[in-house]
Amino acid sequence: MSKKSFNAAPISPPLLIIVAGEKGGVGKSLTSLAIADTFRLNEEPLSIMQVDSQARLAAALRQEIVTIRVDHKLARRDPAASARAYTPIYEAIAAIPETGRSVLVDVGANEAAGLAHWMGLVDLASDLADWYIPTLLAVPYLAEGEAIRQAGRTVELLAAQLGSPRLVLVENERDGQIADLHPASDALATHRRIVAPLLKQADLIHMPLVEAGSWRPFEAAGCRPIDVAALEVADVMRVTGLPRPEAKIVRGDVAAWLSEMLDGISKVIAFGREDRA
Repeated sequence: MSKKSFNAAPISPPLLIIVAGEKGGVGKSLTSLAIADTFRLNEEPLSIMQVDSQARLAAALRQEIVTIRVDHKLARRDPAASARAYTPIYEAIAAIPETGRSVLVDVGANEAAGLAHWMGLVDLASDLADWYIPTLLAVPYLAEGEAIRQAGRTVELLAAQLGSPRLVLVENERDGQIADLHPASDALATHRRIVAPLLKQADLIHMPLVEAGSWRPFEAAGCRPIDVAALEVADVMRVTGLPRPEAKIVRGDVAAWLSEMLDGISKVIAFGREDRA
């Protein structure tokens, strides 16, 4: 289920979207894919960038995207070098008012601190306010103590440097739901301490479980979720190597996952509707 956690109107493109999480494997790339597919479905222009040495998102999107790779050893010797690495992000953001093209920046694990430092150096929050660019910070996490702690740290690092971003917490249900955690578990205690207070000022999107066996063959083939949902069964069979009945099942799993994610994202971002803020 996807829902809003507090009463706030959706924000409208063009905007800056940051998808980040200091812990790896929590669903950042899937969150970015779902956002990109939502923009594509609504025919809204979107530039996609990533701060990540692995470039996973580029492979998933099947397109070249601007990739920021920061040499952290060099940055310690020459701080200006890391600042220069982020310049393409600044240029893309600065162009938003003129082009009307939103910018999505996917931030890899352990990269939020460097990005936050750069944002502070260039006083990005001030520019965003001067340019009237709304911002959205999306932070995914799992029902696991360390993932929740790192989600809190990510918000701590980036939110202040973005001014007053629209905060979206994405509960990835891959390993279970927060609601099903044992009352005495470390994960639930951590969630109550870190996430629960944030939800007073944040949207919550539930990322449903998609069976690994259903998504993995499409991911390996470089398919986007929105493309999978539109594939003919024969094409699914060709991509996955599965017989017809199983091909229908895996396509349905991915389509159901995408439908829930689109619903949640569309409650936070207004696409061509009368309730656009």
